Amino acid sequence: MSIRRKSSFVAALVFAAGLAYVFGCDENLFVGAGGDNRPPTVRLTSGPPEGDTTSYRIKFSWIGNDPDGKVDHYEFAICDGNPLGFDPADTTGLDKWTKTLRTDSIFKFSTDTYEKKISDVYGWYRTVHTFFVRAVDDAGARSQSEYRSFTARNISPFVNIDGPRNPFPNQIQTLPPVIIFRWSGYDPIDTPWRTQDVDSIRYLVMGYRNDIYDSLNSNVKAFESLWRPWIAYDAPGDSGKSTVIGDDEILELGLPYLFAVQAKDEAGAVTPLFSKSKNVRLFYVFTSSGPLLKVKEPYLGTFSFLGATVSPQNFEIPAGFGLNFQWSADASSYGGEVSTYRYGWDIVDVNDPNEWDVLAESDLTSAPEIRFSAGIHTLLVEATDNVGGTTLAQVEINVFPLEMSRNLLWVDDFYSTDFLQTNYGFPTETEHTTFWINVLQRAQGFDPSRDIYETAEKGNVPPPTQVMWKYKNVVWTYSSSDDVNGWDNLVRFVPESQVGSRTRKGYNYLAHYLLLGGHAWTEGMGDRQGGLCAVLFGSSQVYPINLRCEIAATSAGCAGDTSGVFSMAYRDYCVTVLDKVQPALRRDSRVPTRLVALDAMSYGVKDTRDPITAIHDKLPSSLLLWDRVTQPGMFFDPAIRGFYYVELYNPGYWMNTVKIQQQYCFHPMFRMRTRSQYSVVNNACVAFWTTKYASVVADVPTAVAAPSVHFGFPLWFFNRAQVDSIADVIFREWQIGVPQ
Repeated sequence: MSIRRKSSFVAALVFAAGLAYVFGCDENLFVGAGGDNRPPTVRLTSGPPEGDTTSYRIKFSWIGNDPDGKVDHYEFAICDGNPLGFDPADTTGLDKWTKTLRTDSIFKFSTDTYEKKISDVYGWYRTVHTFFVRAVDDAGARSQSEYRSFTARNISPFVNIDGPRNPFPNQIQTLPPVIIFRWSGYDPIDTPWRTQDVDSIRYLVMGYRNDIYDSLNSNVKAFESLWRPWIAYDAPGDSGKSTVIGDDEILELGLPYLFAVQAKDEAGAVTPLFSKSKNVRLFYVFTSSGPLLKVKEPYLGTFSFLGATVSPQNFEIPAGFGLNFQWSADASSYGGEVSTYRYGWDIVDVNDPNEWDVLAESDLTSAPEIRFSAGIHTLLVEATDNVGGTTLAQVEINVFPLEMSRNLLWVDDFYSTDFLQTNYGFPTETEHTTFWINVLQRAQGFDPSRDIYETAEKGNVPPPTQVMWKYKNVVWTYSSSDDVNGWDNLVRFVPESQVGSRTRKGYNYLAHYLLLGGHAWTEGMGDRQGGLCAVLFGSSQVYPINLRCEIAATSAGCAGDTSGVFSMAYRDYCVTVLDKVQPALRRDSRVPTRLVALDAMSYGVKDTRDPITAIHDKLPSSLLLWDRVTQPGMFFDPAIRGFYYVELYNPGYWMNTVKIQQQYCFHPMFRMRTRSQYSVVNNACVAFWTTKYASVVADVPTAVAAPSVHFGFPLWFFNRAQVDSIADVIFREWQIGVPQ
């Protein structure tokens, strides 16, 4: 079954109302005495006429009859295409059929193929589907299938930008440098005037020129990379119905911009048309009302503010965390100069100079460290320029108790589905979950009903901070795409040179968690952008990369932005250089030949030279791929390819080339043997201990000091007994191991 067909089939099943369950692969066919059981029959009693074009919501009814017994239940299947165009594999095998006791149901079918424009606002979407149904009698015999082919058709959703108000919709307007755009989304159910809420939205903002608007309508796919990710229309905090432009991205004064919003409905149709009076705004940015003010806290991050009415940045942190704020401001974009700064905590009246902690001074760019035990506290920082413009930054801190009473949390941030497993190139959701529950039950007190946080069930976002701090230890497994996991947005680092032009969601509380004595075991997909390289934005994800001074771009080398020392990968995990088995190579004549055929991993070996690893004699001396993964015909059959879902750390060939040393807190646990002994990354580190905070004891009962550990690949692909041994070593180090 093709990917599109499969997704359409699954979508239809999800939307089916009141249906029973999908059952296993056993055909369970009845063979009676003499084989004389007569099969049942089934008849479709309602549904669209064959070949009809109809709505994407359709009621099907059916009735069965058994000449020598009774009908026990029914089975249905749904495929893209008509009987002459769908893939026969889509209905082959019981796993393609869904069991139901009902004789009718309302289905919602996907309509994700754009057909044509029907007005300046709407367009038609359509997809051809075939619905199959069959009866199963009390002896297990199945009837011939009845089917109906039809075209599901749907009117596209649309969006109206409600604010800021534009009295002249077809003209470019002038707006301040920080703008809150609000919109409403409408999904026509069957007619343009009968609507429901849209499923999700996305938006883009870009520089405007005369041909952009027409290009957006004639070739919207050309702008795909500029759209922000889809977000649910009913997302918390109205984030699906509004956004602030100009707080994270800097809009240059006097230049024109285009802002557009696109909607998606429950059937997969998206807004195909863009109108200046509906879902597009053209605007200039007028003169700034104050300097650009950047406020930094080493673990909370760096954030920009402009003007005196910007919304506060909000954080939840545990009690006792030391806050160290610094700031700087710049007024050069409009020819001004910053004259003074001042700050204060929990100010009620900003106009009362006595409420500020200090008098305004020209060189006041930091505040003393402060710790809170409880409550909500707000830091105000004010920057004033020489022409009277003022920017006021607000940082709100919500302090909660440091609990850490439970032993182990598993953050399942590894996205998969329960597809039909054939070649073990990727785990199904059930396979991955079962594997990790078996591993984690080797830790004392781990309760699968309580101690698992599934990000896929929570909008692909990390656990709330207060959930994280209920635990002393965390195992975090992640995927390789920021579209379907929380890891990427959590660890991504905004270089100092890019603050204001990049969007950052939340703050990296995992680094903060380690700082306060929590322990982490992290692992997952190391291909593409997965792994620790998620600290980098896409434009910087070329390898090998020196995190200390190439965090913003490799072309600048160590003469560029050196703020990478504050990224989690460098500062907290102690990794200096990142690399991949399957890299996007940097443009550098010093990089030798890199081929997956040479560089792919065959197995791992314990690094007995490292003092931290050497003391753990229970660690297996080698780490082999699971024999099921490497059997003939499997995806990672060694005769075909080596294992390449791997991220590499501090590879010797590049450390020697740029003449740098690894950090004291980086301790290799396993190194890999490559498919070819001639590979330049043979013996590269693929798993390590980080001892940056190994001596920190959390301020809670029974807490212990211990290192954290990271694997640059998913352990599901490896030998089960060896993985269990590794888990036992880590859990003993954390003093939560179950005696074996």
